[in-house]
Order: sequence, then structure tokens, then C-alpha cells
Amino acid sequence: MKGDTHSLRAQIEKWFGYAQPISVRISRAQGQPHAMSGCKCVSVSQTSGPYAIVFFRHGDKSWRVYPPTATRPTLNAVSRVA
Repeated sequence: MKGDTHSLRAQIEKWFGYAQPISVRISRAQGQPHAMSGCKCVSVSQTSGPYAIVFFRHGDKSWRVYPPTATRPTLNAVSRVA
């Protein structure tokens, strides 16, 4: 896959279509913790009515409509050789 297919612009065109909407507004999603700063709410007003989709930034720098999996703490065992 091309790297530009996961840009926010490409995802907006994919989900909302190539037709020119009347109004597009991109804002930071409200109520998200600081760790989820890569979260944008895209609001669109078209003749069919207003609607919004939330896009999440993933570790590979792509934008998707589902949140990335949370990084969980791990415990690693180290064996000592005497």
C-alpha cells in the first residue's frame, strides 16, 4: 500500500467521498486523555445533513476510524548465568 493512502486527507476522502461537501471542520476530539492526542473529529455539513467521524492516529502514523490498541505493561524475566 502507498504511504499516502493512510493520510488524514485520504481517509476523509474515502469516508466522505470526493464530492465537495458544503462545510468540513476538523477539530481535536474533546474529552480524550493526553495519550490520545492523535484523535481528530471531522464534521461535515452536506445537503443530506450534518454528521461526524472520529479518526485515530496509529503508531505507524496512519489514520483510522478505530482506536489503536493500548500499550500494556510487560514483565520480562532475566536469567543470571553464574
